[in-house]
Amino acid sequence: MYFNRQVLIFLGICLVSAILEPLLSHGTAANRGQIAFVSVRDGNPDIYVMDADGKHRRRVTTHSAEDLNPSWSPDGKKIAFVSNRNAGYIQVWVIDADGRNPIRLTDGVWDQNPEWSPNGKKIAYQAYRKKALNVDFEERNYEVYVMDADGSNKNRLTDGQEFDGHPSWSPDSKKIVYSSRRENRIAEIYVMDANGRNEKRISQNINDRENKFMPAWSPNGKRIAFVHHSQIYVMDSDGENQRKITEKRMNRYPTWSPDGTTLAFESWERHGAEHGIYLIDVSDGALAPIGEAHKQGDFQPDWLNTAGLSVSPGTNQISVWGRLKDAASSLR
Repeated sequence: MYFNRQVLIFLGICLVSAILEPLLSHGTAANRGQIAFVSVRDGNPDIYVMDADGKHRRRVTTHSAEDLNPSWSPDGKKIAFVSNRNAGYIQVWVIDADGRNPIRLTDGVWDQNPEWSPNGKKIAYQAYRKKALNVDFEERNYEVYVMDADGSNKNRLTDGQEFDGHPSWSPDSKKIVYSSRRENRIAEIYVMDANGRNEKRISQNINDRENKFMPAWSPNGKRIAFVHHSQIYVMDSDGENQRKITEKRMNRYPTWSPDGTTLAFESWERHGAEHGIYLIDVSDGALAPIGEAHKQGDFQPDWLNTAGLSVSPGTNQISVWGRLKDAASSLR
């Protein structure tokens, strides 16, 4: 018994060291981890990966088609994305993070904005579908779907009249936040259970008729970022304390840092064509581009939040007890 306990302690120390070392060797918490993004720097929209400080950029996809909307698997081994490489249809694909083994997961006409569940089991996405048979393309509508991570067991979750999309999972994989255009044809932020039940609007009224979309759930589950009038907003996960954190430029696709203190997002000048990826501190609004990415046509970032690991804001304490528990269980 004593020997087994010592072995377990030793393995636990090794596991903690293996997890902490790459994180603690990269400056501040906001600059840890990797960001997948889209870039046209090589003349075609492809998926790239870079460190969160803008260094070590590498190209993941090299197909002549357009590859968009990257979403990390929670273990960092795969990236879901959207491509029109199958006869021009826009569909969800998945590829190894090193660029190998691209696999098509959906067979729709226009499937996009995939979002991997934090437990790694599901992928939510939005699909363009006809309202009825034999109607024109313009009369189709978006719905939120979910499927197993291998593309099986596809299931439609919403039944909106015009648009349900931009799904984002809660950290426990039990709920999905999304944008829906229902009331007065203005998109608001809704939350539902992962099975599509108990839909509830959580965004508050703002005195204009602009849509709210692209919600992103924070790693600790307490806040949700979203886009309104081309600016980034943050609110509590119940919809309270809604506030704007950006003031300038045109901004979209917010994604949270692993510690929940920073957002990366796509940004461009109102009358400019070049896109870049910027970081903003959620608490004080400090804004900065990531390296020189803002000059290269980079957009649609997705920050890797490794499953089972979280960084506590302020203290930079890292919680790995879930993984240690799994290791201990395997030795029993």
